Amino acid sequence: MKIYQDIFNALTLPCLVLEPMGGQFLIRDSNKAYVNALAKKDEKLIGMNIPEAFPENPEHLGTTWEEIHTSLNKALVKGEPDNIETLRYDMLNCETDEFEEAYWQIENIPVKDETSGMVIYILFIAREKTTEVLEKIK
Repeated sequence: MKIYQDIFNALTLPCLVLEPMGGQFLIRDSNKAYVNALAKKDEKLIGMNIPEAFPENPEHLGTTWEEIHTSLNKALVKGEPDNIETLRYDMLNCETDEFEEAYWQIENIPVKDETSGMVIYILFIAREKTTEVLEKIK
C-alpha cells in the first residue's frame, strides 16, 4: 500500500480514487496535486461524491455533473477508460464565495479486482485547461 500511495502522490495531475457504490461514485482517496489544485483538505473529501465535494455553478446546474457521471458509468460498465476532452466545471473560490469559469480534460480509468475482473475503483484524472480553452475563444 505504501508504494501505491507514494506513486499516487507523486503524480502531477490531480487525481481522485472513486468507488462505485449504489449508483454513486464516492471519493476514497485524493492525491496531493488534487488537494493543492483545488484547495480542499483530503479528509473532507473522503466519502463524498463529486457534486457534494465540488458544488456546481448554479448557472450550469446539472449539465456538467451529468456528463461526468455518464463518463464514469461508461468506464464502469465497459471496463475501459473513458475521456471527456473538454468540460466546463466552474470552481467555487472559497475566498470570494463566487464561481470562477474553469475547463477540464477528464480521464476515468477503471481499476479492476485481480481475481474477479470487476471494476472496484475508478481513477479520476482532471487536467485543468482553462487558459487553453479561453485563448481559443478569443
